[in-house]
Amino acid sequence: MMEENEQLRAELVGRQITSLLSQTGISIAGLASATDLSVNHLRTIKNGKASISSKTAGKIADFFELELSVIFSPKLIKLKKWEHIETIRKFYSDNVNNTQFFIARQAEKSVAYFLKTELIPSSFFEEKREVNDVQDYIKKEYKRGFTSKELSRQLNRLADSGVLSKEDKTGNKSIYLYHRKSKKDQLQSDC
Repeated sequence: MMEENEQLRAELVGRQITSLLSQTGISIAGLASATDLSVNHLRTIKNGKASISSKTAGKIADFFELELSVIFSPKLIKLKKWEHIETIRKFYSDNVNNTQFFIARQAEKSVAYFLKTELIPSSFFEEKREVNDVQDYIKKEYKRGFTSKELSRQLNRLADSGVLSKEDKTGNKSIYLYHRKSKKDQLQSDC
């Protein structure tokens, strides 16, 4: 168990790290990669649940080009624009294709993002499709390996929101068919 002072210090550091990540748009995975620290350890520190060693704080301070002491300050650090911080600018250019390293781009890896930006706008859902059909098509055409559970959850959400229609194929609620609603169907469901 952490002592009270240690707990307060951990919470201060967690708030600082949360703020720094937010200001730069870098994810916890990105910071872990940049500082050679584990994601789990950084997440625990960010959540204010673990003390931080001077060595770890130093790695974080170096990455953000800050003095070590400000990591422990109760006043939130206000960074200059990340484009003016050499280490962060280099991190962005070196990792531009790694969506997991940037907060704004993490969604690009998600099933929901993929369905909304790739399959829904295409002609794929003009025909009725089972979850397994969707999964096989994505694997074959896009080389992406989403699980049927992930896909089913998102397809159900799209059906609930009126983007897709959902039809019980067998009558026992075990297999559903999904297809894109026509503009006419969408208008009727909005009424």
